[in-house]
Amino acid sequence: MIKNGLYATGIAMSALLANVATAETTVVFQGMGAEREAFNKEAIRLFEEQNPDIKIDYSWVANEPYKTGIKVMLESNSPPDLYFVWAGSFANDFVDSGVAENILDSYERGDAWGEAPAGVVDQFRYKDGLYGAPGQLYTKYFWKNDAFFEENNLTAPETIDELIGMCHQIREIDPLMTPVSFGASESWTINHYLTILFQRHVDLETMQGDWHLTNDEENLWAHPGYLNALKDFKRLETEGCFNDGINSVDPGVSRTMFATELAAMTFCGSWCPPIFNSEGFEGKYSAFPFPKVEGGAGDQTGALVGVQGYQVSAATEEREATLKFLSWLLSPEMHALQARLSGQLSANATALKEGDLPKESVDLLNRVAQANVSVPPLNTIVETSVSDVILKSGQDLVAGTVTPEEFMERVRTQALEAKSRM
Repeated sequence: MIKNGLYATGIAMSALLANVATAETTVVFQGMGAEREAFNKEAIRLFEEQNPDIKIDYSWVANEPYKTGIKVMLESNSPPDLYFVWAGSFANDFVDSGVAENILDSYERGDAWGEAPAGVVDQFRYKDGLYGAPGQLYTKYFWKNDAFFEENNLTAPETIDELIGMCHQIREIDPLMTPVSFGASESWTINHYLTILFQRHVDLETMQGDWHLTNDEENLWAHPGYLNALKDFKRLETEGCFNDGINSVDPGVSRTMFATELAAMTFCGSWCPPIFNSEGFEGKYSAFPFPKVEGGAGDQTGALVGVQGYQVSAATEEREATLKFLSWLLSPEMHALQARLSGQLSANATALKEGDLPKESVDLLNRVAQANVSVPPLNTIVETSVSDVILKSGQDLVAGTVTPEEFMERVRTQALEAKSRM
């Protein structure tokens, strides 16, 4: 009887040990955007091959819903272990709310994700900690249809006035051709125009004081260049540069308009060349910088440049497994794979070799390197409540429900209120 009991116990213990040996650690990875899906899935497949004891539970959400959706996820009882973020106020808000993990120890021990240039890694430093790992750089430039420009003896406009004049010229050449395709159903697209127009009109020191609410109350968001920038943006709309109904046009539609030669130009990000190429437009377009503003107080060679990457949840129960996957995802080998599969600009360009990126993307990297000043999108650097007002007011400006003056009054009122809480 005892013998049988011991035998049964032995069987049970063997089964238990077998279960422990094959148990999986699951890391929940929340991504953003379809453009990264192919790379993320391949990186996960390769990681799981080498780490059969760790399973990556991956999903992604589109850009606009992600911005509010990730906040809900992180406040829930089951937040993701690893999630996508934009460096700046977007990422820092998660630090302030206590949901982002300090991964400075991972960087200091030499985990592979930390091989990105120090200046890029520093974009995630905040309050004496390091609260994120850089994955990609992004920038935004104008693109032109090379054949259309050549056939009609057009050259890339160098100033805002030249751009508006060219819009009129294109309408005369071909009434069916949209000069600049633009989809603003998602408010960040207007925000990108305003980011670079503000940069052209306002000096960097003043802007930085406004972003962080450190300028004195009298001068906070009061520089006249902001108002002039809004007027320039409104001129682009009223002078016929854009397609009709931009507030109801999806950004993806505007990209397709350009790639299918329904528009002569578009203002589109570093994620756009792979999209244009996939739609049959490869080798038929080229970049040019956002036009200068004559008399503007900002540096006229400035570029919109931002960093995006990943944060680890402070609530994760699988910290080491999450950091192990993060190091794999952002290792030099994976940066090269990411470039080949998604065309995204790597946060660690030293990991890339010739042929990893489309030539148009390489051109962007060279242009960014030559810019004297770079500024991130307003919605990633400006204090959050002020940023929300700018995002909402941008679409209202297009709709005609606010004037440029009313727009800036909204911004200044909110900035003063936010500063009073500091």
